[in-house]
Amino acid sequence: MDRKRKTIIFLIVTLVITVIGVVMIENINSTYNKQITHDINNKAKENLAALRFELESNLVNDIYLTSTLADIATIDFENRNEVLNKISEAVILKSGHLTSVGFAKNDIIDFVYPFKKNSKAIGLVYKNNPEQWKDINKARMTKQILISGPISLIQGGKALIVRVPVFYDYPNNNQYWGVISGVINYDKLFETLTSMKNFEKYDLSIINESDSQQKNFIYGQPKAIDNYLFYEEVKLPFGQWGIYLSHSKHSVDYFDDNVRIIAYPLLFCFIVLFLSIALLYITNEHRAYHDALTKIPNRRYLIKRLAKLFKQAKLGSIDGTFIIVNIDIDKFKHINDSYGHAAGDKILMVLSKRIKNNLRQNDVVARIGGDEFLLLINFKNDSVNIKDRVADIVNDVTQEAILFDGMKIPISITSGYVVYDESIANFWDMLILADKSMYNKKAY
Repeated sequence: MDRKRKTIIFLIVTLVITVIGVVMIENINSTYNKQITHDINNKAKENLAALRFELESNLVNDIYLTSTLADIATIDFENRNEVLNKISEAVILKSGHLTSVGFAKNDIIDFVYPFKKNSKAIGLVYKNNPEQWKDINKARMTKQILISGPISLIQGGKALIVRVPVFYDYPNNNQYWGVISGVINYDKLFETLTSMKNFEKYDLSIINESDSQQKNFIYGQPKAIDNYLFYEEVKLPFGQWGIYLSHSKHSVDYFDDNVRIIAYPLLFCFIVLFLSIALLYITNEHRAYHDALTKIPNRRYLIKRLAKLFKQAKLGSIDGTFIIVNIDIDKFKHINDSYGHAAGDKILMVLSKRIKNNLRQNDVVARIGGDEFLLLINFKNDSVNIKDRVADIVNDVTQEAILFDGMKIPISITSGYVVYDESIANFWDMLILADKSMYNKKAY
C-alpha cells in the first residue's frame, strides 16, 4: 500500500473517529444535562414549596394578629383611642410586616395607628374609594377575612391590606359593624422571605387567584405564568394565591456544559495524538522502505513486492510474466575518486530518476547497494522481446552524460536479468540468477 493511500485511509479513520467522538460527547452531554436538569428542577420544586410555606405562614400570622383586634372593635369605652393605641402597638410589634392598622365603623375610618404617619386616612369613606371598596364589600358579604392589594394608600405608597369584617353578633355575623384593616409592608414582606434568594435565575410570579373572574398580579414577573415549570398554591382564609415559576431568558444555560468543556479538548488532543502517530508511522515506514539519498524504494521494499508477486505467479493469478533486472554502475569507485563523493551522489540520484521515468507505474526500481539497482518489471504479453526492452532502458539512461559542477560525466552500466519461470523454486533464486547474469556480462 503506497504512502498516499495510507494517508487517505488515516484521514478517513480520523474523520470517523471525530464523528463518533462528537456523537458520543453529545449523547453523554445530553444525558448529563438531563440529569442536571432533573436535579435542578427537583431542587427548584422543593425551594418553591418552601417559599409557599414561608409566605403562607407570614400571611396567616399577619391575618391572625389583625383579626385579634376585632374582639375590642365593637366595645364602647371612654378611653377608646388610648386602649386601641396600646393594643395596636402590641400587634404591630409582634408582626414583622404590619406597619399600621385602621378601624372603620360603618366603613368610615375613625382610628389609625400610628396616627402621625396615617392621619390623612381619618375620615376616609371606603364607599367613595372604588379601589378599596370592592374588597371591603366582598369581605362584608362573604363574612371572610381577605387580603387586598397591592393598592395605593391615601397616606402614600403601596401595600397589602388584611381586611377583617367585624360583626356585633359574632359568631352569627348578621349585624355588620365595619372593617379593620392591617397594612402589610409590601417590600418588607418579600424581602424577609429567605426562600426568595433561591430564585435569582428564575422568573417568579405571585398572583391573587381568589377571584375566578379577575386575577390580580401581586409580585414578580407577570410573564412567569406563561409556560411555567412549577406551581404552588398559597391557601388563605378566603381564596388563594398562586406562585408560578419559570426559567428566565437570561438563565437558559443555567448549568455549565461540563462534559463538553472536558470532552472536546480531550477529543482534540486524541485526534492530534492519533494523527501524529499516524504521520510518524507513515514517515518511518516510508524511510524503512526507501533509500535516503535517491528517495526510491530500497532492497527491503523490492523483496516484499517480489515475494508477493512470486507467490501470485506460483498460484497462476497473474497475467503474463515478470523479470528482475540487476544494474551496476561501471567504474563507480573511479568516479568517486576522480570527481568526489558529491558527484557520485549526483549520479546515483540522476540515474535512479532516469530509470524510474523508463518504467511504468506498477514496475519497481530499487537501490540495493552503493551503486547497484534492482528492477522489477511486469510483462502482460509474453511475446514482448524482453531483451530489447532491457537494452532500451540501459541505452536511454546512459546516452546522456550527467552534468556536475560544470563537468559532463559519462555513464556506463552493466545489466543482467532473469525471467520468471515455474522451475525456479523461490524468489531468492531469482535474485541470485539476476545477480549472476549481471556479473557474467561484467566478466567480458
